[in-house]
Amino acid sequence: MSFDRVLTLQQILKSENNFIAKKSGKILIEHAGKKVGEFLLKNFRSKKILFVSGTGNNGEDGKLASIYLNKNNQVSEVFEVNNLKKKKNLLFLFKDYDVVVDCIFGTGLNRKVDSFYKKIIDAINLSNKTIVSIDIPSGIECDTGKILGCAVNADITLCMGFFKPAHFLIPGKKFCGEKKIIKLNLKIPKNIKPKIFLNSAKIFRYLPKFQIDANKFDKGHVLVVGGEMAGASRMVALAARKIGCGLSTIGVLEKHLKFYNGVEVGTIVKIFNDSLLKQKDVLVVGPGLGRSYEKNMILDLIKKFKEAIIIDADAISIFKENKKLIYKVLSKKKNVILTPHAGEFFRLFKSKSRSKILECVHASKLINNTVLFKGNDTVVAFNNDNVWINDNAKKSLATAGSGDILCGLIAGLIAQKMNFKKAILTAIHFQGELSQIKNNLIAEDFIDSISKIFSRLKNNN
Repeated sequence: MSFDRVLTLQQILKSENNFIAKKSGKILIEHAGKKVGEFLLKNFRSKKILFVSGTGNNGEDGKLASIYLNKNNQVSEVFEVNNLKKKKNLLFLFKDYDVVVDCIFGTGLNRKVDSFYKKIIDAINLSNKTIVSIDIPSGIECDTGKILGCAVNADITLCMGFFKPAHFLIPGKKFCGEKKIIKLNLKIPKNIKPKIFLNSAKIFRYLPKFQIDANKFDKGHVLVVGGEMAGASRMVALAARKIGCGLSTIGVLEKHLKFYNGVEVGTIVKIFNDSLLKQKDVLVVGPGLGRSYEKNMILDLIKKFKEAIIIDADAISIFKENKKLIYKVLSKKKNVILTPHAGEFFRLFKSKSRSKILECVHASKLINNTVLFKGNDTVVAFNNDNVWINDNAKKSLATAGSGDILCGLIAGLIAQKMNFKKAILTAIHFQGELSQIKNNLIAEDFIDSISKIFSRLKNNN
């Protein structure tokens, strides 16, 4: 199995059915129960463990894990939810245990949790015990991460066989705690779509490298179209240089030139004309542009520029009433990436699904290009049904300018002739690394840390 793959509910069922066809369902459940028991025995030796068990396979996993623990002299007990209906004080039931294992619902839950189960889930969350969920915290929808009324707030989630979308999508990921894969000898089914991957630090092995005789032109030139909010385009240009590109130029209309008096000395600022499009490796349009910018001017830029294009912010929102027009233009281009946050995404694309993953895939197909749907659970869909989810971002990225920095990181890596897809994935994970630094709170902090992390990563690879 692969630890960087994420499977939807139907893909998991297909994997399990393939296993059952060759062996049996009984073997799969017994194996799962034993594996859960082994994890709990290893990590909670001498602790008293209580399983709160539902009626499905998830509950059966818990029961078999309890049997395994008891055979190995570990104190455990099972409370079946159907036997709790007459209990008034559920919290009292947990007082003699150290660990509560949630095995009420599995991945198949697709309805709102009713009042009886809500009472049990609330009691688990208020128990003040270590909470371990089997496969997925009860109350979360597998493919979307949506909370179906209420959910167990786990300290640890034992991901059975494969990661699921809910382990990484907001709001579900907030309830999963630390995620641990439990190997079940399941295989990834062939020919499944979409193919969902977990973006990881392995992507850093592809960071660009140059020989000692490299010059600034070898390392690429980024062009940013600036507007009335100079700070955004300045951050894009600076982040691109910080990540290693040779030059950054901001092209602005003459009426906006007055906003760029304080631009960083290493960034070139010029009045925009078509000649600026020549000998540039990446075009970034949108950050700080302003809603008053002419749509036709943006469309003209996109049509004329022959290299990679990053479209963000106002250059997305401005087409709210002209969706089909921008779809048509983008679908004829190659190596274009849209980087919307949720508000911008839904201005340009109608919601077709409850799943952020499927929404992103649908949007990618509409423009025949790449869509990076930002958030703490950033999802990026390429136009071949391959999807990546990023999981290393901290809440510090929720600050003005973080999206502009991401554009700059992507642009800077592409400018250095890095593979288009790898540059995008590297930039996303790189930004997550920036958020891991405790003292980084605002965009300027993140920019200051780029060169430090970049040097560390290059030295380690």
